[in-house]
Amino acid sequence: MSEFQEAVDSAVGKGWRKVIFVIVGLVAFWIIISLVLGMWPFSSAVGVVKQVTNPNAIIQNYQWYYDQYNAIQAQKANLVTMGKEADEYRGTIGEYNSRSKQITRNLWKASDLPYQIQMEE
Repeated sequence: MSEFQEAVDSAVGKGWRKVIFVIVGLVAFWIIISLVLGMWPFSSAVGVVKQVTNPNAIIQNYQWYYDQYNAIQAQKANLVTMGKEADEYRGTIGEYNSRSKQITRNLWKASDLPYQIQMEE
């Protein structure tokens, strides 16, 4: 028997030695599992999923597409009189098309809105 085991046996007895080693083993196991799961590569993916499925983000993205689509339609109707504001029109369409390609935003776009809007000269 090792000196450590003899010292533990003399301090607490053989029965308690097993209990103490089981408790220490469980605590060590819990710490190791916590560290592994805390550094797990998918923890960042979980954060993204939580952010994307946040109810406020869903409503905000859903409303953004309607707002942008209506703004584009209004700008399109006024395109003849816009002059230099045509660049803003192109930028608005570009942003709409860009966000349509983003999977985290595209999930919450209404099905009655177009996927992409063509730039018309």
